[in-house]
Amino acid sequence: MRINARLFFLPQIELFEFKGEDLTDEEDGGIIRRIRKKGEGYSKPNEGALVDIQFEGRYGDRVFDRRELQFEIGEGDNYDLPHGLEKAIQKMEKSEESVFYLKPSYGFGSAGKEKFQIPPDAELQYEVKLKSFEKAKESWEMNTDEKLEQSSIVKERGTQYFKEGKYKRAALQYKKIVSWLEHESGLSEEEDAKAKSLRLAAHLNLAMCHLKLKEYSQALENCNKALELDRNNEKGLFRRGEAHLAVNDFELARGDFQKVIQLYPSNKAAKVQLVTCQQKIREQHEKEKKMYANMFQRLADKDLKSAATLRTSHTEDAEMKDEQNGVEDKAEIDTEA
Repeated sequence: MRINARLFFLPQIELFEFKGEDLTDEEDGGIIRRIRKKGEGYSKPNEGALVDIQFEGRYGDRVFDRRELQFEIGEGDNYDLPHGLEKAIQKMEKSEESVFYLKPSYGFGSAGKEKFQIPPDAELQYEVKLKSFEKAKESWEMNTDEKLEQSSIVKERGTQYFKEGKYKRAALQYKKIVSWLEHESGLSEEEDAKAKSLRLAAHLNLAMCHLKLKEYSQALENCNKALELDRNNEKGLFRRGEAHLAVNDFELARGDFQKVIQLYPSNKAAKVQLVTCQQKIREQHEKEKKMYANMFQRLADKDLKSAATLRTSHTEDAEMKDEQNGVEDKAEIDTEA
């Protein structure tokens, strides 16, 4: 019996195209991309780029947002776009069409979005076409005047975000100032003073953002950077004290608040925090005293127990010896008889 058979070979498909490509830095699956149409070239939008997109947002089977939009990367919150979508757009090429799947932490989070009737902790899907974009200038492409001008602009933008409680967004703006001006050299006296003022404000504001976000090590780092620029800065000392206090470094916190009061006697907040530090230090000392007292008591009880055991052992040995001597004496009497 003869069987005619034809073999078919399917083209090889890259695994990430089937599963989707994880675009997150942490590789936590929070932003997954599936490319429907590849883009042109290799260039991609950067932070601050002006992008022109066409998109559709879905929650389940419902389309909740459909628009054509031109906006600057970093400003998406002003246009009701989740930060995960902005991050995804920065991975796109011109004319690319892709579908993005966002986990709640990259979408509208635990707050949801009332405007679109999106509940808390919702997973979202966006279909996006990147029609065109214009990259923002990188630091090395800007001269000193442009860096100073742009730093002033993003400082105001960061302050606005901070007032709205958008601390992560605010921090991104302040970080730009640091990246632009931290290593700038060859400045005139006037330019240097302005750059120093902007860097100082950026580090102080970054410290405040990180305190709000409970990122205390980063708050400390920025306080220290600010105090390198101005070692007696009132806000720098006070915020460093707050960061030390938050991680239970009460002695270091007390030192910072004492210095604030010494330099700025009218600072009432520092006086309140100093009282809190002193109270925490007393509580810590009492706790340590009790801990050591209990530890010594346990050691003493252990020694007493060991001594008692030793005495009992000696008594038993003595009694056993007496019994043995009695037996020997009786044996001698029996022999003599």
